Amino acid sequence: MSDDRIADVRSISDDAPREVNVHRLTIRIDASTPNYPKVRLLIDGEDLLASTGNNEGNDPADILDTGALLPVEPARRIAFYGCGCGEFGCANVAGVITRRDDRIEWTDFRSLTGVYHSALCEPEDGPDPATTDEWDAPSRRHDLPTLSFDAADYLVVVREAMADRSWETRPRAVIRHIRARRPEMKHWAARHGESITVHHLVNGMAWSTDLPVPSGPPDRLAVGLVALLDQGVDPRAIEVGNMWA
Repeated sequence: MSDDRIADVRSISDDAPREVNVHRLTIRIDASTPNYPKVRLLIDGEDLLASTGNNEGNDPADILDTGALLPVEPARRIAFYGCGCGEFGCANVAGVITRRDDRIEWTDFRSLTGVYHSALCEPEDGPDPATTDEWDAPSRRHDLPTLSFDAADYLVVVREAMADRSWETRPRAVIRHIRARRPEMKHWAARHGESITVHHLVNGMAWSTDLPVPSGPPDRLAVGLVALLDQGVDPRAIEVGNMWA
């Protein structure tokens, strides 16, 4: 399946006697770094929301697997893009997603510093910033218009993107199954290659070990690795002894 999914343009109108400009959404996965893909949100074929410095795309697990692009009640604000400095929440492009009958709108684009680590804010960080009055955080408004989409077409595009896992490498699949069983485990796919980076302590010091992913179904591999770690096996021994295979 292609990474480009396009919702056709349709002319619609709301209760007011005015014409609404309906936009076309494309969701593109940039997998140039395979284990760390990024989601680009194209509006009528252009990366309209990405601004200079605020152009870091979300990981698919953060914006697609969470359903962040789906409208909910009450409406919520999501970070479409983060800061390109390496700290996603340093500055971002965040807007409110609202459904209005047969339209879905992205509105009120702002940058909130220190609020987002990914597309959705963490519940423990406070109320959802649908209105910035609820937040004691630096904020600035982005010069972006309200973006309207045909609701039916928009939902097809988003749900197809959520269902497609063609971007997911084997290490990422194993990580997904590990977190489904043990959300507290914060291991990551290695930056490059078919490995998982396991974080652990050695004599009280933080340590990271890259474990090559063996052959086999990702769900079974996740169960096997979790079992070894629960037994207290040092990840370095797992790597050297080929215990995970």
